[in-house]
Amino acid sequence: MDLKTFIKWLRRIIISGFVFMIVVYGVSYIIEAPDLGQGHYIKMYDQNNQLYYQSNQQSNDIQLKDVSQDFLKSIVAIEDHRFYKHRGFDPIGILRAVKANIVDGGKSEGASTITQQYARLMFLTNEKTWSRKINEAFLTTRLEAHYDKDTILQGYINTVYFGHGIYGIKNASHYYFNKEPKDLDLNESTLLAGVVNGPEYYSPFKDMEGAKARQKLVLNQLVKEKYITQDKANQISKTPFQLNQNRSSTLICAYPYYKDTVIQELKELGFYQENYINQGLNIQTTLNPSIQDQLNQTIEKEMNERDELEVSSIILDSHQASVLAVVGGKDYATSQFNRATSASRQIGSTMKPLLYYTAIENGFTPTTKFKSEPTQFKMDSGKQYSPTNFNQKYAYKDITLAQAIAVSDNIYAVKTHMFLGEQTLVNALSQFGFKHISPHPSLALGTLNTNIYELSSIYSTFANVGKYNDVHTITKITNNDGDVLYKYKAKEQQLLNQESTLILNQLLTAPFHSQFNTYASATMSSYQTKTTFAAKTGSTSYDSLCAGYNPNYTILSWTGYDDNRDMNMSSDTKIPKVIFQTMANFLQKEEEWYQPTDKLQQIPINPITGDFQENGLVYWFRNT
Repeated sequence: MDLKTFIKWLRRIIISGFVFMIVVYGVSYIIEAPDLGQGHYIKMYDQNNQLYYQSNQQSNDIQLKDVSQDFLKSIVAIEDHRFYKHRGFDPIGILRAVKANIVDGGKSEGASTITQQYARLMFLTNEKTWSRKINEAFLTTRLEAHYDKDTILQGYINTVYFGHGIYGIKNASHYYFNKEPKDLDLNESTLLAGVVNGPEYYSPFKDMEGAKARQKLVLNQLVKEKYITQDKANQISKTPFQLNQNRSSTLICAYPYYKDTVIQELKELGFYQENYINQGLNIQTTLNPSIQDQLNQTIEKEMNERDELEVSSIILDSHQASVLAVVGGKDYATSQFNRATSASRQIGSTMKPLLYYTAIENGFTPTTKFKSEPTQFKMDSGKQYSPTNFNQKYAYKDITLAQAIAVSDNIYAVKTHMFLGEQTLVNALSQFGFKHISPHPSLALGTLNTNIYELSSIYSTFANVGKYNDVHTITKITNNDGDVLYKYKAKEQQLLNQESTLILNQLLTAPFHSQFNTYASATMSSYQTKTTFAAKTGSTSYDSLCAGYNPNYTILSWTGYDDNRDMNMSSDTKIPKVIFQTMANFLQKEEEWYQPTDKLQQIPINPITGDFQENGLVYWFRNT
């Protein structure tokens, strides 16, 4: 193609683009202005129909006159320094981005203006599709056609994300510096303006060095804009921050981990999409604020001064498998990672109740015996597997299933697993949605990697006498017009045999009975509850768990270190038991326990020998 032809085609492209933009802007003027105050939100309500969370995506609660000029100048300078000169799109910025992305070897650089970002924040999602980009472009022209620049900037600074679950300059200034936005100085303003580009990278609470490096770019841009001198920029870049040390009190949502759990479920249900969010979403959830508050207080007390030890806990209604409370870490301000729903950790001996359920289904009773002693198991591969009991403690004689549960005897568990066949436990796990599990002797001791949210589906089914319901936080979703988009329906699927589950539930009271304290201690004998609960502990070198329930409530807790370091067995591992005990006593004021069906009989036994004993511990057996 010769130069003359190239210029001819280039002229056509430019004219076509010019005509296209005239049409787009013309249509944007004709169409009504985007509504900045309706829809485009997510609201969450608790069991009492009280609002506890509202997304700040439509927040416009602070005016420009109430924001530091240093911040306004900084955010415009670094995000879109030609903001007051263009009409929504910055041709120079676009050409610069094209040059960086194509001509300069693929270096990634964006060209979004403040108006484009505001359109995306208000009305769209961050999905990288052509349809989203086209919608964003059209919304950008509509915003520019109907609103002045100050209105757009005001909306932008009220909706932009600053990290740590914080949206908007008002919340950000409180969170980072415990100040009103109008009181931010140049040092603080340039930091916050820099954070916006990448909160996960430039938050001073996560990476001070990265935050200062990004701040320096903002300061240099202010020098170019002649807002400050180079000397002033140099002085500010060397000035330390006086950061807010009580950040948790400024969080938008009182129950941030619960909120994140709801958002995750919203995604799984398919409603966390722009076409739904743009309608406004009112979400009825199963949150019980009094239980959540008590759980928060309990964890705060137990985790105080625990350094880097982390925690997660969940409480469910046993009948519906509805989540009443959830905690995904000890401090949301420090870490937003939800360990309750997203961790992948070994569950240790909390696996054993499902194993023993399968054993009961295959004829085991509370008095079925295996010998507790060091044992080598030969695998199909020819290799030897040699599990050990905790602290190398063995009975060196036959023990009953009841005692094996009480003291969490590993040898008994593996013998049961091998006796039934390794595939039996795999099949039982598959009923609860666990996939791609390889049969192995160690599976009986909890080498499955999961989290307490997924594990709770098993325990809530035990608690509901074998009837399975999906673990959930959402009961109903309506849009801004009141249309019902979703309503939860309980499955009440009889997944497990009723009688076998009842026998197991009674067996899982054994860990509380000190009568089993012989060669090893009953695992919950020091953590008595005021009313009857079933419970099972679990531990690895890196994890400690406690899971328990009664007909009304199911409680699971975990502690461990994110980097999988070894735990302090004398202090760290007791925390889940304390959380369980505290919450069990808070929740259950009156005795309520399961009743055996007419297919079962109650027999008191000697807890050690398993023989009939008139004043012994009562366990349940099938009628013969």
